[in-house]
Amino acid sequence: DNDSFNRIMWNNRSLSLKAFLEGPFNGSTMNTTLNGILPISHPYNVTLPYFGGTPEWYYTGAGSVTTIPNVNIVDWILVDLRDATSAVAATPAASIAKFPAFILNNGTIVGLNGSSNIEFTNTITNNLYVVIFHRNHQSIMSANPLPYTTGVYTYDYSTGAAQVYGGSAGHKLLGSGIWGMRSGDGNGNGDILLNDKTQVWGISTQLGKTGYLPSDFNFDRQTNNKDKNDKWLPNNNTYSQVPN
Repeated sequence: DNDSFNRIMWNNRSLSLKAFLEGPFNGSTMNTTLNGILPISHPYNVTLPYFGGTPEWYYTGAGSVTTIPNVNIVDWILVDLRDATSAVAATPAASIAKFPAFILNNGTIVGLNGSSNIEFTNTITNNLYVVIFHRNHQSIMSANPLPYTTGVYTYDYSTGAAQVYGGSAGHKLLGSGIWGMRSGDGNGNGDILLNDKTQVWGISTQLGKTGYLPSDFNFDRQTNNKDKNDKWLPNNNTYSQVPN
């Protein structure tokens, strides 16, 4: 059929994605307070002693810029493409590519130039499901295969509970009809539990400090009680629904 022909003949495909992070969410958009101290290389290739294991988003591939390219960038994220027959089958074994990217204050996810869709050349054999990882938010995966039209796969995770695999267990209503990724997963294991407070937020190298920190759950450049009480605590004992 024409769709199959297009998939074979179209060498460059792109992702038009939209999602929101709870930490910097301000009621309609996301604050860009971290812009100015964001690293120029993606932060997903690090492990820290208190993580107690490798974060689910651990990625050693390339991804850097000479300067942060857009004042509307909120933070780095990691996009994981999974080719599977169904959502439940879209496990890490189904991953075909990962891309460090940026998320803008309006939720748009863009490539390293700070403005364009993420481009890829991988062939999709079955259906494309996309996982969004963030360094201190719970990961999410599209509940449905991404629709494809003339070289572009499009998905908005924010428009309702059913957009994310696992429904309301997989993300939360942030306000104004916008759903987003839960803040507080400081150790990057996909779950928000006591360890995120005691082993990440509460350690001496984080608490009371200022900077680009995994314990800064609200993205105000500081690790303090606001991160614990306003972000981690309401989300404690929640779990990523991304198939693993």
